[in-house]
Amino acid sequence: MHATSEIQISAFLENTPGVVARLCDELAEAGINIRAMTVLDTVDVGTMRMVVNDIEKAKTALTAAGAAYIEVPVLSVLLPNEPGAFARVARTLAANNINIEYFYTTAANGSDYTLAIFRVSDAETAKDLDFQWEHAPVE
Repeated sequence: MHATSEIQISAFLENTPGVVARLCDELAEAGINIRAMTVLDTVDVGTMRMVVNDIEKAKTALTAAGAAYIEVPVLSVLLPNEPGAFARVARTLAANNINIEYFYTTAANGSDYTLAIFRVSDAETAKDLDFQWEHAPVE
C-alpha cells in the first residue's frame, strides 16, 4: 500500500460560532465533498484543514465566501482500522528519516479502513514507500 499525493486546503477563520458551518455550507452548495477535515483553534483565529474531491471548485467557493486559504501538499493513506496500523506507517516513515509534521484521521466503529492525512518532511520519498499491509484494500 502506497500513499497518494493530495492537496490540502488550509482556510483561516475567525474563531466565532457559525463560521465553520457557513464555510461548510458554501462548499456543499458548490458540490464539494470534504473527504477529510480537522479544525484547529487559537485565541482569535482557527485553521480548517481539509482534503476535498475538487480542489478548484473548493478554492472558488472559499474565495467567494471571503475566506483566506493556502494550498498544502499532504499524503493520504488508507489504513486498516486495526491496532498497530498507524504504528506501521510511523515506523516506515521514521526508518526512512521522514518526520511526521502532523496528521489527522478517524474511523467509524465497525469500519474496515480509515483515511489518514499526513503532512511529512519529505512527501516525494514518502509517497513511494510500501507500508506492507497484509490485507490491503483495493485502491
